Order: sequence, then C-alpha cells, then structure tokens
Amino acid sequence: MLYLETCFSHNIVGKMKERRKKLVGIVMHETYKPELQADAFVCPSASAWAKVEGRKYYLFLPISVDDYPYKRRQGKVFLSNLGYGGVNDRRQFGKVVKAFSGLKDPKAKLIVNTQVAPPVGVSVDDPRIEVRQGNKPLPKDIYEDGDISILPIAYGGYERGILESMASGLPCLTMDADPMNLFQFNPDFLIKPDRYWILDGGWVRNTLYAEASAESIREKMEWLLTIDTEEYSQQARRMAEAQSWESRDIDYVGEWSRMLEDVCS
Repeated sequence: MLYLETCFSHNIVGKMKERRKKLVGIVMHETYKPELQADAFVCPSASAWAKVEGRKYYLFLPISVDDYPYKRRQGKVFLSNLGYGGVNDRRQFGKVVKAFSGLKDPKAKLIVNTQVAPPVGVSVDDPRIEVRQGNKPLPKDIYEDGDISILPIAYGGYERGILESMASGLPCLTMDADPMNLFQFNPDFLIKPDRYWILDGGWVRNTLYAEASAESIREKMEWLLTIDTEEYSQQARRMAEAQSWESRDIDYVGEWSRMLEDVCS
C-alpha cells in the first residue's frame, strides 16, 4: 500500500499492517510521525529525506499534465489559490493582499480562489481584488482565469499547486525554499525569504518556515507587471511537462515501478 504521510493515514495504515501488506509512505516536508512505520519511505524533497531513517528512496512525485490543459496567458491578472487557507498562514495571504494593494497600476487585478472566507484580519476591500469563494468542479478549473499565479508558500508538504498552475500556462511566483524551488526553478520567479524560523505545533513538526515580507512580494509583483507573460507562459508549461508522468526526459513510471518491485521482492 502506498500512503501519504498525514494524520489521516493512521487507521488505514494500522489495518494494512494487520494484513501484513507492504507499506510505502510518502513523506512530506512539514510532517513526520515516527509511529507511522513503513517498509520504505519515498522522499520527494531534501527536507523530507532528512526527517526519516531506514529504507528510503529519493523519488519525485509528478503530476499528469493531461489533467491540466494548457491555456496561453497574455495578460497581467494575478491569481491566488488560497484553498482552505493553510495552517499558520502558510500561503502568506495577508502579505499578498498588502503587496498587491501597494501596486500603483489601476489596471492591476487579483483573483482569489478560496473554499472558505478569507482569514480574519485580512482586509480585501481593494476594488481590484475579486474573491471567488466555493469549491470548483474540477482541480483544473481553479486555473481557468488569471495570467500569473501568486503562491509565496512559507512551507509546503508537496506543493502540487505550483506544477498545476504552470501546467495550465500560468507562470508561478513562489518562495526560494525547499520544496517550492524544486518545482519552480526559474530564479526570476522565486522570492528570497526575509527570515526563517522553526514551526513546531500539532501535526506540523520541526518545519522550516520561510517568511517573506510584503515588500519583497510587492517588488516581484511590480516586475511581473512588466514582463512578456506569453513567453513565460510557454516556459511554465515546458517546465511542468518536464516534471510530469508524461516527461520525455525522465521515465518516472519506470522509476516508481522499480522502487515498488524492490520493496515487494
């Protein structure tokens, strides 16, 4: 059984152990519970690798670009996928709003997709900000509108949203920190953290928090208003394709198959 290492895995992992099934856990950047033992661990990032002992494999976990049709982006509409907000404001949404509100361009626009109301204390009264609340029918629909994805994630388990947005044709601005800079490796689209600190509470354990200032985000957004979005849109898709199950450069299916055969032999 292949399982994602989260607090929701306890019951099913216990049942599989009782049935003496082989267990392979995918370890995330921010979480690790030692009691969730497995026959092997998959570590998609360096920080995940450092958190586990025993049999482990450094394997990337791709997406399928076929699930995210490419749409050429040519405008300057920012898209923030807030989701459920994230524990400890890991998406730094308040700073995104403050950074955007500091832009002087009256034509600038920010679309916010969220399943819940924006965090308490974050004012989104700038008329250039459009908040769209509620679930989307399919994951790909999150990226239907907008031109540039804004995801300054302070810490992430496995930030597939970066790859998903790039596969959809949106250049993605995120943090220059593990694991975010695994997926977005164009330095122009990476924000240098202003400070790091260790987050340790609840399910999130011993996790490096990469914090950005609103000013750092605003400076990058100012630059994004000047770029050729179409050129970077095409580059984003190519980067996502190279990190997908359909990649022509790396046989990800073969790598995963060999790992599973090794564990089960």
